[in-house]
Amino acid sequence: MHVSKKHWYKKIRSGNWFSFRYYWFVLTCFLLCSGIIGYLFITQKTTPSCNTSALNILKDVNTAFESCCKCGTPEEGLHFPADYLIITYQFSSLGGKDLDTRTGISSPINAGPLGFCDRGTSGDPYIFWSGDNTGTGVESCMIDLTKFNANDVIQINCAGLWWSLRNNGDMSLDIKAYEGGTMSLHGYQFVNTGGQQSAETSFSGNVHASGGRCESMESIGTITYNKRNKTLQFDPINSLQTP
Repeated sequence: MHVSKKHWYKKIRSGNWFSFRYYWFVLTCFLLCSGIIGYLFITQKTTPSCNTSALNILKDVNTAFESCCKCGTPEEGLHFPADYLIITYQFSSLGGKDLDTRTGISSPINAGPLGFCDRGTSGDPYIFWSGDNTGTGVESCMIDLTKFNANDVIQINCAGLWWSLRNNGDMSLDIKAYEGGTMSLHGYQFVNTGGQQSAETSFSGNVHASGGRCESMESIGTITYNKRNKTLQFDPINSLQTP
């Protein structure tokens, strides 16, 4: 009795025969497919996801904002808001002893100059001096920018002289800016209470003038703050420069 085979049975038999006869072709196809699947799997694992890319972009943006006060080239200046500017002359025993300073506003009004040689501590209401430090450390001046008009460009002239002793002459001119609060004098430095610091920068260099003669005072440079676009520039006259 002849039994007719089902069509699916015949396909299985023919498939087995083909696999056996052409095993090298089947093996090649299997390895090729395995390689493609493996490649796709690895690529998917190593390609950053959209979420990861977005987080990295946000991190870069935050970094840019946090370093805002250092944005800009020396020609463009530093950009930051300010109600008060604190100008601090830093000097150690390596530089010398008793750096007498002179700080005055030349534009848009004349206020000061203030310092030991000028015998003044106040250019009220625009500028104030910390007093004479005859040793080492700091002397400072505070500029009250709230007393100026919104579009004013304020120019501040800075000068120094080693009165008692000059060693290598090194010193630095540090500038801090604050928004809001009130300012008070502690020692030879002005301190802000209730506000927030909006910027800090420093210019290092050397003062050559020395000897107990006020006429030998050496110009250091000019600080310019533009209230309209909130930009500060420092133009050195001697060897002071940005770090």
